[in-house]
Amino acid sequence: INNVSFVLPTVALLQAHYFKLQGIFTDDFPANPPSPYNYTGNPPANLQTTNGTKVYRLRFNETVEVVLQGTSLIAPESHPIHLHGFNFFVVGKGLGNFDKGKDLSSFNLVDPVERNTMSVPTAGWTAIRFRADNPGKTM
Repeated sequence: INNVSFVLPTVALLQAHYFKLQGIFTDDFPANPPSPYNYTGNPPANLQTTNGTKVYRLRFNETVEVVLQGTSLIAPESHPIHLHGFNFFVVGKGLGNFDKGKDLSSFNLVDPVERNTMSVPTAGWTAIRFRADNPGKTM
């Protein structure tokens, strides 16, 4: 996600957070792709990906919006997405590259469908919203 390939840590992330363990993860997960490109067209030769165990901290009860963009990389397909411990609202969906200037106006903010699993369409995008009220199990 956002050009970062996840590296499995030696200690669970919540455990590292709870016990304030250093060196398990970093707080520099990018909020947006650092090198945008035409996600549904021919990909660039160098995607400039990095490897790491990076997190994006959310405030408790914060409303979070995530746009999941399907790409043409490797084998384009409709991809199911599930958030463990959360239901979320599907506020938008479309084909092609997500365009913030154009696509936000089509979001359903009145009565969006609530799901715990949904699909990002082939060569398209899906926008979801959820409340960050389930930080997970702590010891």
